[in-house]
Amino acid sequence: MKERNSDVAAMWIEKGFNEQDPEKKLHYFGLALELDPNNPVALNNKGMLLYKKGKFHEAIECYDRILKQYNMSRYLPALYNKALALKKMERFEAALTFMNRALKQQPDNGKIKLHVENLTRIVEGKEEIKPRMETRIPIEKLAVNQVYTLWEPPAVSTLLAYEMKCSHKDIKYYKGFGEDLVKEKIIQDKISRRVYCCGTCRFRKDELCQHKDTKAMLISQNAICKNFRPE
Repeated sequence: MKERNSDVAAMWIEKGFNEQDPEKKLHYFGLALELDPNNPVALNNKGMLLYKKGKFHEAIECYDRILKQYNMSRYLPALYNKALALKKMERFEAALTFMNRALKQQPDNGKIKLHVENLTRIVEGKEEIKPRMETRIPIEKLAVNQVYTLWEPPAVSTLLAYEMKCSHKDIKYYKGFGEDLVKEKIIQDKISRRVYCCGTCRFRKDELCQHKDTKAMLISQNAICKNFRPE
C-alpha cells in the first residue's frame, strides 16, 4: 500500500511540474503530500510556491519538514530556500547560518557564495538594508476578500487638489503661496507618519474598501493606495 501511495504521489508531483497555473501546481503538490507526507520534492516545491506568494512562514515549515529528515544539514535545496525565506523576513543572521550550510554542500556554487557575501555584509553592518518592496499587483486585479497590504500613497499634489476642491490639472492656477503651502506640508507629514492610510480613508467601511476599483477588498490598517482620500 505504501508503494502504491508513493507511485500515485509521484504522478501528482509530475502533474505539478507540468502545470503552469501556480494555484493548480500548489494543489497537485498538496495531493502528493496527502499520500506521501514527507516527500522532499513535493515539500520543496510547495515551499517555493508559498514563498512566491509571500507566505514565508508557511514556506519555511515545508523546508523544515525536509531538513528534519536530513538532520538539518544535508538537503541543499531546502537549506538554500529556507535561507532565502529568512532573508525576506529580515532574519539575516539565521539566513546566513542556513546559506553557509548550503555553501558547505556546494563550496564552488557561485550563486550561493554571492548570497553568503551579501548576508555577511548585512550582518556585520557593512551594507545598508533596503526596505522590502511588496510585489506590485494592479489594484483592479486584486480579488474580493484579498487583503490589500501595499503602501502606495497618492501624490501630495493629488491630495492637495482634493483639499482645495479643484482638479489636479488646475491646481497650479489655484495654489497660493501661504496657506496652501502649509496644507501641502501637513499632507506630507500625515503621509510620512502614516496618519493617512486605509484606516482613515473615506472609502473604508466595515474593514472593506468601497472604491469601485477595489471590489470590496479587505484592507490592512497600515496600507494605502493611490485612490486614498481622507475621511
